Amino acid sequence: MIDHKPSIILGLDPSSTVIGYGALTAGGQFVEGAIILPDSRGDGSFDRIIAMHGELVRLFERLRPSILLVEWTRGKVNTNRHGGLGAGLAVYGCGVGAAALAAWQWSQGHPECRMAAVCENDWTRGVPKKDRQLAIAAAHPEYGAHLGEDGGGDIADGIGLAAWWIQEQKVEKGLF
Repeated sequence: MIDHKPSIILGLDPSSTVIGYGALTAGGQFVEGAIILPDSRGDGSFDRIIAMHGELVRLFERLRPSILLVEWTRGKVNTNRHGGLGAGLAVYGCGVGAAALAAWQWSQGHPECRMAAVCENDWTRGVPKKDRQLAIAAAHPEYGAHLGEDGGGDIADGIGLAAWWIQEQKVEKGLF
């Protein structure tokens, strides 16, 4: 029997303390969204990142995405964030890099899967996080029912990244 499972686009919003993710079908239907947490947020950054790496690999195996998208940073912190001092930026970068490496490695072993790193500013286009969360909640009631559980907007960003990619692909291919 041939498996006709729809293509899954999985968007990841990683950091060193939490990874938000959202999965949509290629047609834009909501599959799932949640956060991956380390065993303990009180653990050192290395232990947190390694614990989340293992959870990511299990997520990839379960969802078997055809597209893996990782929100990437330009590495710049303006004065509105952390007072412009870049507090924690190196550890945050390690978390993002570990998630990207997990996605890249998984995609290398699964030729049906493509992986891309997308800079945050490219897909958010300057829209504030709260506004993005409300737009995702309006478009995907399954997420909206749990909006209060996504205080950091990490799940919304995973879903939003996947939705942005779907829209961009349709525009590029003249389907929109």
